[in-house]
Amino acid sequence: MLKMDSPGDIFQSRLYRFNRVLLSLLGQWPFQKNRHRRIVFVTVSFLGITQAITQVLALVTLRGDLNATLECIPPLIVDCACIVKLVNLFCNMEKIKILLIHVQRDWQSWAIQSEFEILHKFAETGRSITIGYASGMYAFGCLFPVMAIIPKIIDENVVSNYSTRPVGFPYHVEYFVDLDKYYYPALIHNYLATAIRLTTIVASDTCVAILVQHCCALFSIVRYRLEHIRKSVEQDKELALLEEDNKIYKNFTYCIRKHEDALQFASLMETVYTKAFFIEVGLIIGAMSLSALEATSGSLTPQLAIRHGGYIMAQLLHLFIACWLGQEVIDHSSRVYTSIYRGEWYESSPKSRKLLNMMMLRSISPCTLTVGKIMVLSLPSFSAVVRASASYFTVFRSVQ
Repeated sequence: MLKMDSPGDIFQSRLYRFNRVLLSLLGQWPFQKNRHRRIVFVTVSFLGITQAITQVLALVTLRGDLNATLECIPPLIVDCACIVKLVNLFCNMEKIKILLIHVQRDWQSWAIQSEFEILHKFAETGRSITIGYASGMYAFGCLFPVMAIIPKIIDENVVSNYSTRPVGFPYHVEYFVDLDKYYYPALIHNYLATAIRLTTIVASDTCVAILVQHCCALFSIVRYRLEHIRKSVEQDKELALLEEDNKIYKNFTYCIRKHEDALQFASLMETVYTKAFFIEVGLIIGAMSLSALEATSGSLTPQLAIRHGGYIMAQLLHLFIACWLGQEVIDHSSRVYTSIYRGEWYESSPKSRKLLNMMMLRSISPCTLTVGKIMVLSLPSFSAVVRASASYFTVFRSVQ
């Protein structure tokens, strides 16, 4: 069992340690010291933005070459998505801090052993998602730079077809300096920016994952209390001294409070991420369409196929996780309604049953995470976005 002596202890545990480290590397962990956070954030932002600027300059330089231009756009779209994620974290830091404090409070105030087990189960799931997602994104994301540097390692004299992308560079860049002279400083800058880009995506998305899992845990606690009324009453020491009917009544009032907590938690999450999701989904559609266009071009080599294939897989993983997390919120919030029926409500007094009516009415409409209030994130929306990307790819292919 976890023992917590201070509010921050839960985030020092193995359950959330990886998330804390990832956000701290970007200067976006709400509990960091302000000075340290600002230094890290400015450094990361400077490296990332200067990398994006060099890619924009390369795009301008190559504007007469359609194939090279198409190569420039997908990485630049990813840069835009990273900027959106970083800005969203920065602008909503106080709200994210409120959500994390909510998590701390719930870990300190569980009433029965079953609640602790539910919190632990969902936190473990969040940790597994974090590790799995990070592994996948870093693996797919590293294909671009790794496949770019291999020719340089094998043959130092190999040359590139483009001055904006010397051998070893994963993307087209334009520094307006002699890259033969400043090759290694520019290469290091590129690879550092790539690492920052991947860390931004992983840190932001896994932060959503642990918050969604905690939200689902709150709904599951309510469902357990409703479905196992007798067990809950027996485990809760505060209810042990009350009269029989008062025990059930107090259990139901506890469920209502917890349900309201879960609803507020889900609502605040939606507020934090809905605008960012709107921009990100649009960028993902464009990135996947253009990457697929490059991957099916006649001049594609096996090396480039692997790079673009990894890029597309990373985008699909990114999109799938967001939609799956949205589906989790829908499923767990809507199941409260059926849990009320499954419990031993018939043994309670009319006064207690009236409390359940309130919860049933609120549970009819499930909580959701949306894309700018336009589209609900869910598994059906994942297939819809993939189909949209395929449609745009077909259009681009016909125009090319």
